[in-house]
Formats: sequence, structure tokens, C-alpha cells
Amino acid sequence: MAAITVLACLAGCDISSGTSLTEAKLAADMATYVETDYAPGLLELVHAQYAGPQWIPNFARDHRTVEYTAELRLKRDYDFGVWDQTGAATLAQMLGAKPAALLGLKADGNKTGDILRVTGTLIYTQEKDGTRALSGAAPKVPSANVLAWRDRRDLLQEWWFATKVAARGIASPIDAIDADFVFAGVKATAARLMRERADGKASVAIASGTYGEDYWTVAQAISDNSAAQRGKPLINLETSGSRENLRLLRDRAVSAAIVRGDEAAFALSGEGPFARDGTFPELRALGALFPEPIHVVVMSNSPIASVADLFNRRVAITGNGLATGIGAGDALRAHRVPLASLAAAPEIRPIEQTLAALEKGECDAVIITTAAPMPALREFALAHAIRLLPLDADALALMTTGTSNYVAITIPARTYPGQNKSIATVAITTLLVSSAAIPGAEIETLLQQTYNGVDFIGHGSTLGALIRRGSARRGLSVPLHSGAEAFYGLPPAKDSAK
Repeated sequence: MAAITVLACLAGCDISSGTSLTEAKLAADMATYVETDYAPGLLELVHAQYAGPQWIPNFARDHRTVEYTAELRLKRDYDFGVWDQTGAATLAQMLGAKPAALLGLKADGNKTGDILRVTGTLIYTQEKDGTRALSGAAPKVPSANVLAWRDRRDLLQEWWFATKVAARGIASPIDAIDADFVFAGVKATAARLMRERADGKASVAIASGTYGEDYWTVAQAISDNSAAQRGKPLINLETSGSRENLRLLRDRAVSAAIVRGDEAAFALSGEGPFARDGTFPELRALGALFPEPIHVVVMSNSPIASVADLFNRRVAITGNGLATGIGAGDALRAHRVPLASLAAAPEIRPIEQTLAALEKGECDAVIITTAAPMPALREFALAHAIRLLPLDADALALMTTGTSNYVAITIPARTYPGQNKSIATVAITTLLVSSAAIPGAEIETLLQQTYNGVDFIGHGSTLGALIRRGSARRGLSVPLHSGAEAFYGLPPAKDSAK
């Protein structure tokens, strides 16, 4: 009898109080989300229902999550892949949906009357007068560092070459061995082996990033789409980040790599974080993928009204790029706030640490360079009132003129909870890059697989919805490859790859 009571409670009541949560209540909350909180006048709720038990504890006393399915109808034409307007990633996070559970978004834009189908999870809180929906529950990214190898043979071959490289390092007369260099060599050897199939035909390989994160997910979507189309094999090589990506590209172990535009510019010239690596004159751009805006975040009750007010304040910096600190410094200097004028030298720390410091008042502002919406910042904004500071018009002009690595962009309204206005800022573009040594025909094939109608959402990448041929030449910081020039129908440049 007790078991029946528990099941009945899970089927239609709040665990703590027994208050009923009806489908009508769910539908009303969904309508608020999609018709008001996302992009007013764009979507209307057609249907919403429970997809499983109403209440699933998330180990918080006053929070519960509910799974649902819903259908939404577009009330006007809309392109979810335009950089400066609310996109698919925000919609997915707001509705607590994994990318593959958000169906109906089209690579070339949606039309009035199109139906979107979503399966997601909403977070509810229990209050004195009943339940209240807070937001979508963020899908969890797998924490396991899963290998990207295709079969056991590849793993065994990498082990064998790793053993040989390690033995060579032990026997080396050099006292200090660069561990990063050694392991980059191991990965380069493995990548070459992965590219060479049993039939002797070379595959296209992209050095992406950490398993499950944005760069890896984009490359995996391109790879999955290539496999579905039975085109030339495309390998998504998991890496530790941009420095390894560029080393693999230098060694011709991969055909392409994903890096930020500022990193590409510094690698080309051998400056900044790549001063130790030397110049990379053969580095070429293939196309822009998506923007990574600079976010300047303060608590809502802070007296700081503009970036210029950060003079003699405490600032923390975070982001996923080697040049993150340089970008934050550029934004401050553009507002006449040199780093020396801050209360203390800013530290570059993980997002969890910087947001915790902001909450505790240990810093006055956090500067984040990342694709929007950033899940960790969105979750923080659900529990804490924050503000995003826009960049001043003069600073925007200064940062985007000449040979700048930045593009002017806006973070659309409602990207983060409580953000009711669009925020003017600058962004670094994430680029697909290659080497002049890679044949043009191979590059054209890769670009066909990347920019010609990939269903990135269906393959698990909401940021991939921003990858469009129309924005592919926006914010390029290094010269285009000759194969890319041919793909875009451009006349060859004097210094283009041969």
C-alpha cells in the first residue's frame, strides 16, 4: 500500500506537500517560456504533456524537475542561426532540452507555421502559494574522458608509438624534456595512423578539443553527418586544446583544427601565447564557425555602471582560450582602464572559481570570453541577480578597426535570466583552420561537409546552428586557404595557399 501511495505522489503531486501539478499548469508555464521569455511574438505553444514522472528530486529541498514533451509553432519566419539574435542554444537551455531532443530547426532558417518538437526538463520550486517554474534543467555533459579512436587497432598502434617515444625520451641526453612536445608527438603519430585506413586512402581529420565540449561536439556533428552521407571519412580527433591542435596541424597529422581567431593570429606571427612555438606562416583560415563574445558580469546590486568604472576595482578573468587574458585586457584598455589601474593584478581562473568570488564579493566583476549562452553563467544567473555591462561605443569602434581580431556583436536580450536588454560587446570568432600544405581539393571537400546543410542540432550541437556559409568569412584573423577561396567563389589572393 505504501508503494502505491509513493507512485501516486510521483504521478501527480509535490513530494514535500502533496500539491498537485497539473498538465494545465505545465502548459501555462511552457507558454510563458516560449511566448514571452524567449523571443516575444515568435513562438506559440501548441501542445505540452508529461513525458515521465512529474517530480524527479534533484537533491534540493525546494526544487524538483519535471520531464515533458511539447510542440511549438513559429508565428513568423525566423533564422535560429543568425549570430546577433536569440538562437538555438538559448532555446535549448531555456527548455532543458538536449540538442537531439529539439526537432524541427532548419539549417536554412524556419518559416511561419513550422512546428518544433521538444523533449526536455523544467525546474520547479515549491512556494507558499504553490509551484513556480524556474527554468530548464541543464543537460549533463558526460564527465568521462572517452577516447575518440575508431577501433582497437588504432589504440594498440598509439600505445606502441607512445612506448617508442617514451623510450627515446629516457635515452635522450637532454636533461629537461618538454612533456607537452613529447605527447604532441605521440598524438601526431596516432593521428596519422587513424587517417591511413586499411584501404590506403587518407581520411580527413579535425583536431577539435576536449570530449563533450563545444569544439569537440561541433567536429563530431560534422563527422557524423559525413558518415551518414557516406562521404569521405572524417575523423574527429579529441585533443587537450588549441596548442595541441596547432602542433598537430604543423606536423600535418590532421587536415584542419578548431581554434579561436585571436589564437590563430598569434600562432601565425609567433606572438603572445605562441611566442615559444615560433611563427606558423602556413596557417590558413577555412571559415568562421561561431562567435565567442566578451561578457563583463557584475552583481545586480553593484554600483558599477560601465566597464570604465572598473578603475581600481578587483577583476577576475575566465574563458577557454590561451589568449583569454589578452582579450580581457584589450576590453579594459579600450575603456581607459589599464591593467595596472586595477586594485590587483587579475587572475585567470576556472568559471566556477570566478563566479564564486563574485558571489562572495571577493571581486567586483568577472570578464568571460565564451560562446553565449554559457551554461555555467546561466545557472548562476538563475540563483543570483546579475547584470551584463555593455561596451561603450568608442571602445567598440576602437576594438574593431584596423587589423583587429574582434567583431562587433550583441548578446541578445533574454540570453541569460534577468537580462532584458541586448548587450553590445565584441567577440572572437571560433575558426576552422588548416595549413597551406593541405591540398585545395581536400579543403573544398571539408568545407562542403561543414557548410552545406549539416543538421548540427540533430547531431548534438546547438552552437553548430550558428555555422552558416553566409557568416563564414566574418572575423577571419589569418589569410584564407586557396581551397577556401575556391569554395567561396573568391579570386585567389596574392598570398593565398598554393
